[in-house]
Amino acid sequence: MMTRPNPGSDRVRFDDFEADLRTEELFKSGRKLRLPHQSFQVLAVLLERAGQLVTREELRTRLWPADTLVEYDQGLNAAVKRLREALRDSADGPRFIETLPKRGYRFIATIQRAAPSEPATSEITAEPAAPAPPPPTPDESRHDRKNLFVPVAALVVLFVAGTLAVTLFRSTTRPPLSGRVVPFTSLPGQEIAPTFSPDGSQIAFAWNGGAGAANQFDLYVKSLGSERLLRLTRQPTKRITPSWSPDGTSIAFAREDDQRSGIYVIPALGGAERRIVDTGLVVGPFRPISWSPDGRSLAYSAYGPKGVAQVYIMSLASLQAQPLSPVPECLDDAVNPAFSPDGSQLALICISSEAVYSIYTVQLPQGPMKQLASMLGYPQGLAWSADGSRLIVANDPGDGGELWQLSLKGQLTKLAFGENSSSPAVARDGRLAYVRGRNTINIWRADLTAAQPEESTTRLIYSTLAQTLPRYSPDGTRIAFQSNRTGTTEIWISDAQGTDPERLTSFNGPISSSPSWCSDGRRIAFDSRVSGTTSIYVEDVAERVPREVVTSRRNLSSPVWSTDCRWMFAHDSDAVLYRFPATGGRAKRVTDRPSTHSVVVDDTLIFNVLEPDGVVLWSTRVSGGPEVRLEHIPKLRYDDVWTATRSGIYYTDVSSFPATVHFYDFATRTTRPRMTLKQAPVPAGAIAIDVSADGRWLLYSQVDDEQSEIMLVDVH
Repeated sequence: MMTRPNPGSDRVRFDDFEADLRTEELFKSGRKLRLPHQSFQVLAVLLERAGQLVTREELRTRLWPADTLVEYDQGLNAAVKRLREALRDSADGPRFIETLPKRGYRFIATIQRAAPSEPATSEITAEPAAPAPPPPTPDESRHDRKNLFVPVAALVVLFVAGTLAVTLFRSTTRPPLSGRVVPFTSLPGQEIAPTFSPDGSQIAFAWNGGAGAANQFDLYVKSLGSERLLRLTRQPTKRITPSWSPDGTSIAFAREDDQRSGIYVIPALGGAERRIVDTGLVVGPFRPISWSPDGRSLAYSAYGPKGVAQVYIMSLASLQAQPLSPVPECLDDAVNPAFSPDGSQLALICISSEAVYSIYTVQLPQGPMKQLASMLGYPQGLAWSADGSRLIVANDPGDGGELWQLSLKGQLTKLAFGENSSSPAVARDGRLAYVRGRNTINIWRADLTAAQPEESTTRLIYSTLAQTLPRYSPDGTRIAFQSNRTGTTEIWISDAQGTDPERLTSFNGPISSSPSWCSDGRRIAFDSRVSGTTSIYVEDVAERVPREVVTSRRNLSSPVWSTDCRWMFAHDSDAVLYRFPATGGRAKRVTDRPSTHSVVVDDTLIFNVLEPDGVVLWSTRVSGGPEVRLEHIPKLRYDDVWTATRSGIYYTDVSSFPATVHFYDFATRTTRPRMTLKQAPVPAGAIAIDVSADGRWLLYSQVDDEQSEIMLVDVH
């Protein structure tokens, strides 16, 4: 028998779900789910009339006032679809929402009223309107790949626009951190990667504004309450991330360099550097190294034999490193290891997909391993609290960083401070430091047919926030791109001159990215995390209704169409490249080699292959067949980008300054430089540039402004 809610009762339960009709929050097993306002309104009406037909006209009246100008049918279909996605329900075999064709819907599950005094588990946050989806399944909690190992500015800007990003929202018994926030540094340029001295009186950090730095970083030390800087290194480089030794005598630091990236140790008062790790180090917007409390070991993230990121623990006595045991489920990308204050545990981040990751702890030396939380967004670092009872996590959901407090029971609380934050560090007395950054990234265009293409560059699509991943339409008259200019990361389109931009998607978070045009110039494929995991969607630019492409594989991203638009190619969280029908269906593996980016040219699929020390390009037929490595193209770096046209492949070499764009000619199998760029394009994995079909125009994203300082919080 169906139980209906009592009038005036706010909470309704069904199956593992609970809906709060007053706050418009939906929970599953205590975890808050993402559900837009209109989709929740549909759910509320269905629950109020459980077991009865609710007509489409009634829903239209409830969702939109009479004077609202909207395509009701499409809007209602989209609202119901997103509700079903949140409930993991199916229109063909419904458990909750039954469709009565051309009439309306009926809620068919058993419901019950929650006791009025019984509180629903909820998120403690300054922004309660931003719920999050359920955590990924084990299949989803594998990982996407190298495109997350790019400089912090690239990631912060590249995806500076989504909304919320956390999946295990629960109430916590421990109050969130609070305290007075003051600048620790206020130098021009960027100050990044703070680490406290053991007594908490000093902070070591990297700064790119020193004399002769040429916008690259050296390592500095500054005392609290003093403006005097002690410069420790004099070899400006792309990025430095330090970790202070427990006895205070030394600082270990990871250096990202075009020639000799690695881990070094230097006396805390200055002196000669000593290199201790020289291969495969992962350096990105997170802290790649951690010093054990007894000073005997370093944990760090490096690319393993298969070209994937793993956590290693090195004995400083023997300089021998061993992979972390047990191996994390995210074998492909395990980053940001951090020893607990007592050395009994190691926390780490597992990248499970593009903009989806999990936080784990592992008991040392041999486990077990425990997943604490899953988050939507880009990891920006984590640190243990001084007493080891919780973690401080920096996450970028697409609109800039934010700080979270995570208990060892998986309870997450958003901190009231920490806007645009990254790289948290905690002193032994509990004080917190973090980086506060501001970035602007815009889309630029160059004329490759000009005598001096460098002199033809112009800023084409711009705002005060970020616009990235430009893609020309097949006829060259329009550009699809990704931007957060309205507060969340959405797909946009403009004309070829960058004017009249209009938003194509309106998910209002989380991150939607990687637009790809069908050859009909009408449909655009992209990936989005709106359902709580990465999925492929297609949207007609005229209809503006997104449709999920359902396949036999989950966690697919970076879609690419075949020339006839019958097929798509995309990779999953294990860097496995798949081919599947554009309408959805069975996904078939393309290659046994790890790959995260592909381009279709006529009947040829060109794809990257990830190796421990770089990226090589291969090709095969769209319909399948032998795989051939492209000759006479050098191995690319992970932060190089490339694209292809019918005539050849354009790729960057960012190891030199200025960065160079090269062209590989299919006809002659030769390579020649085409132009230099004032700065390297924002990487975004490999898909950050595009060339018009006629080979004239080059589009790329460029950081136009980048500032950061270190903030200090006297927590209490």
